[in-house]
Amino acid sequence: MTTSPHPRPVVVGVDASEAALHAVAFAADEARRRGAPLSLVHALTWPFGGFSDANASPEVQSLVRAAAEEVLGAAAGGAGGGVEVTASLADGDPVHALREAAATAQLLVVGSRGAGGVTGLLVGSTAAGVVGHVACPVVVLPDPAAAVVRPRRSVVVGVRGAPDDDEVLDFAFAAAAARGTDLVAVHAWQDVVLETAYRSLSPLAEQAGVGGDAQRVLAEALAGWRDKEPGVPVREVVVRDRPARALVAAGATAELLVVGQRRRRWPGPTTHGVLHRATCPVAVVPLREEADR
Repeated sequence: MTTSPHPRPVVVGVDASEAALHAVAFAADEARRRGAPLSLVHALTWPFGGFSDANASPEVQSLVRAAAEEVLGAAAGGAGGGVEVTASLADGDPVHALREAAATAQLLVVGSRGAGGVTGLLVGSTAAGVVGHVACPVVVLPDPAAAVVRPRRSVVVGVRGAPDDDEVLDFAFAAAAARGTDLVAVHAWQDVVLETAYRSLSPLAEQAGVGGDAQRVLAEALAGWRDKEPGVPVREVVVRDRPARALVAAGATAELLVVGQRRRRWPGPTTHGVLHRATCPVAVVPLREEADR
C-alpha cells in the first residue's frame, strides 16, 4: 500500500470488551502496513445505572472518565510498537463518534460485537451504524471465537461485473500485496442479469450459457489488474450460488473478505449477508455514485 508524508490515520473503535483489544491489534497491523498513525476512539455513553452526564455528581463523572481512560490506556498498550498511537475520549453515541473520526481516516476498524453484544447477532449496532455511512473503507471483525483458523491466507473479493468493481478490486489487490498473499476473485453468477435471458432454455443450456457468460464477466473485470499488480497471484472462482453465501464460503479461511457498498441507510443484501455470516474480517469499500465519478 502506498504511503504519503502525512498519511490519514487508521481509526479503531474501542470499548471495554475483549473483542476491542482484538480490533486494536488488527488496526495496528493495518497502520504499520500503511505507514499510518493509529487513532483509538472510545465513546463515553450515558446513562450508567441511571446516571447521566447532566445529573451525575462531579465525583461520579470523574470516576467514569477515569475508567474510560484506563480502557484506552490498555488498548493503546495492545497496539504494540512501530506505530504512532493517539487516543481520544468522545462524549455521546459510539456511532456518531466513529462517523466523525472516519471523516479524516483512511480506514475504520470496528468489532462486530462489543460489550453487551448478543450471542448469535454477529453485527452489532455500532458496526451497522457506520457501514454505508462513512467515506472510508470499514473493516468489521468477527467474533474471535466464531471460527479458529491458523494460519489464514488469501484475500477474497466479490466481483459483480459492474463498472464500480475497480474500486473494490483496487482495495483488494492492495490488501493482498501488503499481506504478501494471493487474491481470490469470486463471482456468483446468479448475481448477473444475463441469467434471465436463458430462463426459456433447458436447465443444461441455462447452466452452460449463463455459466460461460459469468466466467467472461469475471475475466473482463480482472483484465489489466494482473499487469498492475504482477506480484499478486490471482485465482478466479465462478459459483452458481447467492453472492453472500458464495463469499462467506470462500472467506472461511481467508485473511480478509472485501465487498463493495453504496452509501445508504441500510447495507445491501450481499453486504448484509456477509457481515452477519462471515467468520473472517470483512472490508466494506464505499462505492461512489455515478455523479461523483
